[in-house]
Amino acid sequence: MMRSLLLLAAFSGFTAVLFGAMGSHFLFPYMTEKGPALFRTANLYHLVHSLALLGCALLVPLCDKSEQALKYLKLSAGAFLLGLILFSGMIYYVALSPSPLHFLIPLGGLSFMTGWALLAATALSLSRP
Repeated sequence: MMRSLLLLAAFSGFTAVLFGAMGSHFLFPYMTEKGPALFRTANLYHLVHSLALLGCALLVPLCDKSEQALKYLKLSAGAFLLGLILFSGMIYYVALSPSPLHFLIPLGGLSFMTGWALLAATALSLSRP
């Protein structure tokens, strides 16, 4: 699981940097009026939650001894991934063109919050040293 999460975090981080560069240099002329600000917001959350995925990957060995902690950690990583798609992904899309799917953006934000809450649950489910 650690390898899969590391690959996912690396891919997400790579695409965050790629999208940031494309948004600044190539896609700027194609954006809506509020597009540049929206794109920066999407990119910031994309970068931050790529690091959150990396953190989840690095926590796998710590959680291997606790079935409950590992379960919460997996759910946390899944929530972060869903948030990346629904929040950052949809904001990237809305920055470039009006989207009928913009109602999914708050669900992505809720997914991010759920991911952080599940990460806290992971910590609480670990045994104390």
